[in-house]
Amino acid sequence: MSKNSKILAAFAISCTLVVGLVNELTKEKIKAQEQLQLQKTLHSIISPERYNNDITNDCIEMTSTYLGTSDTQKGYIARLNNNVQAVAITAIAPDGYNGNIELIIAVNMDESVSGVRVLKHQETPGLGDKIELRKSDWITTFSDKKLLSQTDSRWAVAKENGMFDQFTGATITPRAVIKAVKNAVHYFNSNKANLLTQPNVCNSEALDLIEDEIKPKQSTPTQEKEND
Repeated sequence: MSKNSKILAAFAISCTLVVGLVNELTKEKIKAQEQLQLQKTLHSIISPERYNNDITNDCIEMTSTYLGTSDTQKGYIARLNNNVQAVAITAIAPDGYNGNIELIIAVNMDESVSGVRVLKHQETPGLGDKIELRKSDWITTFSDKKLLSQTDSRWAVAKENGMFDQFTGATITPRAVIKAVKNAVHYFNSNKANLLTQPNVCNSEALDLIEDEIKPKQSTPTQEKEND
């Protein structure tokens, strides 16, 4: 039994080392694939002709219940010659039929919607999964829409006198998505001036520069006294 235990322990250690090695060798490739997928999604909701910055590495963080979660969400900024054209915000529809629906919502600076895509969901196949672009073009109906106010009654399914179709046999899913997009658009439109002054959290070099600028100010006794 002692011999078998040692063999089993050695096997377990070997497996752990192999898994760790494989993870180490593939993590950069996985990260690169994730960036490519993110870029592809962003291109689908903000036309790449509209910006010339590296949008996947130009982002801010935001936290608000309007984004459907207490977790921090990201906003990817599209700039043309350093002028902001649109921001793509990640958000959650927490009241989907089968749980959370993860979304990314691009809003133009004129407060119209540039595009919306579903990133992840567990809705019922054949019914709620029509929020996916590969299943239906329903998600594209948000493009160019504007939110007139937080109480804009047009942002509802057609059976509730809204401007968005519901799905046959499935109203909960589209209703949840419409509500989440509406809330995210309202949040951005109400806070964009402040949000666009936030530091870039996707660029470590930018963060290092910010820290370098802050440190000298904090180390000066006179300035610390003035801030009290």
